[in-house]
Amino acid sequence: MMSTITAPAATAGARIHVPVWAFLAMALGLFASYVVLQENGLLVNSWMAVHEFFHDGRHALGFPCH
Repeated sequence: MMSTITAPAATAGARIHVPVWAFLAMALGLFASYVVLQENGLLVNSWMAVHEFFHDGRHALGFPCH
């Protein structure tokens, strides 16, 4: 005899609780990606040292930076 397993019906408006730290981690990750891959002094003019630090890595990954 075969038994059938059914998934519970999804209820409209069901809430998924996402912790605040998950949003903060996502924002930090996006900011870090921007700094590593695209920052050319637009955000802060004195960050040219950051640009030079990641310069060769950007070109190795195929990201233009000039």
